[in-house]
Amino acid sequence: MFPDSCTVNNGDCDSNTACSHDTKTNAVICTCKTGYTNTGSAVNVVCKDSCTINNGGCSSNLTCAHDDTTSAVICTCKDGYTNTGTAANVVCKDSCTVNNGDCGASATCSHNTQTNAVKCTCKAGYTNTGTAANVVCKDSCTASNSGCDPKAPCIHNATTNAVKCTCKAGFTNTGSAVNVVCTDSCTVNNGGCSSNANCSHNALTNAVICTCKAGYTNTGTAANVVCKDSCTLNNGGCDPNANCSHNAKTNAVKCTCKAGYGNTGSASNVICKGTLSVS
Repeated sequence: MFPDSCTVNNGDCDSNTACSHDTKTNAVICTCKTGYTNTGSAVNVVCKDSCTINNGGCSSNLTCAHDDTTSAVICTCKDGYTNTGTAANVVCKDSCTVNNGDCGASATCSHNTQTNAVKCTCKAGYTNTGTAANVVCKDSCTASNSGCDPKAPCIHNATTNAVKCTCKAGFTNTGSAVNVVCTDSCTVNNGGCSSNANCSHNALTNAVICTCKAGYTNTGTAANVVCKDSCTLNNGGCDPNANCSHNAKTNAVKCTCKAGYGNTGSASNVICKGTLSVS
C-alpha cells in the first residue's frame, strides 16, 4: 500500500499550502493557507503572502496585516485615518474629518508631515496644559495669566481670539505690543500730567489723577487738567489792593498789601485796608 501523498513532502505542495485530495479522483490538491494567495495556476500553485498582493485586498488607506491566531488578512487604517465602517468592512476616513481627530473643540487637527499621524494644535488663545501626545487646550488667560505682566489683565482679541495683554488703569506699557511691560504711569512722562501738576492715583480705580502744584490753578477740567500760574488768574485770590507773588520755598500764593495799605486780616487771609497818613 502506498502512503498518503500529502504525508510525503506535503504532496509537493508549497510550504504555505495545505495538501488535500480531490473527492472523486483522489488527486492531490494544493490550496493556499489562510493569509496566502495563489500567484501561480490551478496546476502549479504558488502561495504568496496576501499582503504583498494588491495590499491583501485592503484599500490604499489601509495597512494589511495578519491575525495572530488564524493568519487571516486584517485591514487596519493607516496613521491619520479612522475606520468609519466595521471590522469586516473597513472604511478609512481622514481622522481630522471624524470628530476633529479627537483633538477637542479648542484645537486644530492636522497631520504629521512625516508619519501622517494626527497632530493636535491648540487654537489661538489656548495653551496646551497636557503633553505632546495628549493635548489638553485651556484658555491661555487661565494658565498663569498667559504670561502677561501681573499688572496687565489677560483678554482675547475679538477677531482672532489671540491673547492680548492690556495694562491696568494707572499703568503704562513701556514694552511693546508683543511684550507688554506695565510701569506706574506717574513714572512715565509724569502720567501725562503737565510739568506744573503732581501725578497720583485714584484710591478706588488707580487711574491717574493730575493735581496742580502749589501756586497753580486748574483752568481746564477734572479730566483735562491745565495748570496756570494762580497769580495770573483773579490775582491769585488776593485782595484787589494786594500784590500776588509766590513763596520762595513752597511756591504757594503769597498776598502782600500794596503800599498805602495794611493787612487787617491774617497771614493766611490777607485783607488790605488803606492807612491814614499823618501830615
